[in-house]
Amino acid sequence: MNRQLKEDRELLCGSQAVARGALEAGARLAVGYPGTPTTPAISYLIDNHSAELKSEWAVNEKVALEIAIGHSWAGQASFVAMKMSGLNVASDPLLSLATSGTPGALVILVGDDPGAYYGMVEQDSRHIARLAQLPMVEPSTPDEARRITRTAFEVSENLQVPILIRQTTTTASTFAPVLLEEPHRTNRKSRLPDDLARYTKVSASDCKRQHQEALDRLSAAAEALDHLNTLVEGKGKLGVVASGSTWCYVQEALERRKEGPLKSGGKAAHHALKVAVVNPMPDEKLVTLLKSCDRVLVIEELEPLIEHHLRALAFELKCDVEIIGKKEGHTSPIGDLDPDTVEAALCALEGTAAAVSEPAPDLSGYAPRVPTFCPGCPHRSTYAALLKAIKACGHDPDEVLVTGDIGCTILGMNEPFNLCRTELVMGASIAMAQGFRYSGIRKPIIAAIGDSTFYHAAIPALLNASARDINLTVLVLDNSCTAMTGFQPSLGTESKANDLVSVPLGIAELARAARVRKVRRSTPFFTNRFSRVLSQAIKSQGVNVVVAEGPCASRRLIKKVIPYRVRTERCIGLGSCDPSCLSATGCPAIFKSEDGSTAYIDETRCMGCGLCVHSCKEKAITRKGRKLRFKR
Repeated sequence: MNRQLKEDRELLCGSQAVARGALEAGARLAVGYPGTPTTPAISYLIDNHSAELKSEWAVNEKVALEIAIGHSWAGQASFVAMKMSGLNVASDPLLSLATSGTPGALVILVGDDPGAYYGMVEQDSRHIARLAQLPMVEPSTPDEARRITRTAFEVSENLQVPILIRQTTTTASTFAPVLLEEPHRTNRKSRLPDDLARYTKVSASDCKRQHQEALDRLSAAAEALDHLNTLVEGKGKLGVVASGSTWCYVQEALERRKEGPLKSGGKAAHHALKVAVVNPMPDEKLVTLLKSCDRVLVIEELEPLIEHHLRALAFELKCDVEIIGKKEGHTSPIGDLDPDTVEAALCALEGTAAAVSEPAPDLSGYAPRVPTFCPGCPHRSTYAALLKAIKACGHDPDEVLVTGDIGCTILGMNEPFNLCRTELVMGASIAMAQGFRYSGIRKPIIAAIGDSTFYHAAIPALLNASARDINLTVLVLDNSCTAMTGFQPSLGTESKANDLVSVPLGIAELARAARVRKVRRSTPFFTNRFSRVLSQAIKSQGVNVVVAEGPCASRRLIKKVIPYRVRTERCIGLGSCDPSCLSATGCPAIFKSEDGSTAYIDETRCMGCGLCVHSCKEKAITRKGRKLRFKR
């Protein structure tokens, strides 16, 4: 490819830099599903795409990858982005794709989350690369991410092998100046697949041959990508192996000691190997390191894959080298690493004492910060109405099961509602509720799920429950967007954004098509009326679907919001109400007044949902500037 450099740089985070590399490499399609930390990749391409590049959000990661496979099997370059849990969803087509390969370049970005900053599991996607027998690369910095992505597209195109790029939350979210290059222009004509022995899985002999070809492509990719791994010659007999962000931490630790950065061609204090290709491992460079050292420290986040591989190589070569890492407890297989941890591990390698870090601040006097809904969130009103409906039906909320789901919906597990009891994967709330019903539970079961999650993975579960007439209430919290990841459009978004049709696909329509007994739509902001709708659904037989329709508070126009205020002459104080407006709603816009005698609403935070009005028995809350009329 022609790589004519531009003079300017752009400040990009790691996932945006990967997207920039895909754009420069000539990708014609970019598709994914929102999920931190990779959401900025597709968002960047939607905002900065050229006429030659189509970018969109798919309904889920499996569909996103399958769209890209079709595009690549037509001979065109494709890019896909998803978080680690999304890679699980897409693993079915991924494993089949690996054996067929792809005539057009296909690069897949996956974001892992060591430390679980954004929920879900601490998954190490390097295992999936090994399972799929696909090459995986891991950049350390944003600029390197752009360059590695361009290389990945080249190798994918030349060897017809899909390539995975792994980023962690740190490498995906770190911002740095990135050198820009002119995008590569392609004008390739699409073609139809014409090799049944390659693109189908009918014949056992063809499947075995495809397997062997996948292994051959993996070996060829290892050779083509090996230059990305960096081996630095040192002065002594100590060695360090690192990858991703931990390589930067090793450099930082050595620079703090005034030993200089790790660079090829110089004589550093230690031998060092940066593993940029994490599958397959760079065996030749690892063997060279083993033969040069007496002791080797391995630093990697999550699972000790490099460490185990290095130990196996040392055993095969009968090298008398001491390898230290997670097995010795110098780094943890849980959570993300930081520069202090890496420096302490380097001191263990050298047999020196680690520097004493500053003690952590004492936070015992501070209240814990619990994730909660934004002020004015329709989900807050929904759960308040659900709590009221459960009590109106004569049930103790502690004896009623609410299965939760991924996204903002799960925040109903926290105070003041304490309703959701489970969270598994996208769309699991409905099927799990059916399983709980089969277990013999007779009390009401409510499956709470967001609109984007419903479209993503819940429709088959709804069909299954409806076909068996399970006694179940499905509560869909519909705010018409994928809110938690940044308001990306869903299939129910009322706009032409992201090439969606102007008339959205309705959840109620899908539920009726699934032959659900009763489908109800209502707005949760009228809490009393909505609680009656929920009560009817809870008392009804069979599958009942209730769609709580309310726009996300963060997307409303501030100029249309009329905030509420507390009439101090009527407020009897938070301590005198049971429950008070604050304890009943948990709204972050409600505070104690300075003297602690009354409640106070911060008008800059209030989004005008009115939930506090329904919780105030003294009728002390009105809209600013006028009284509010409502039916109790």
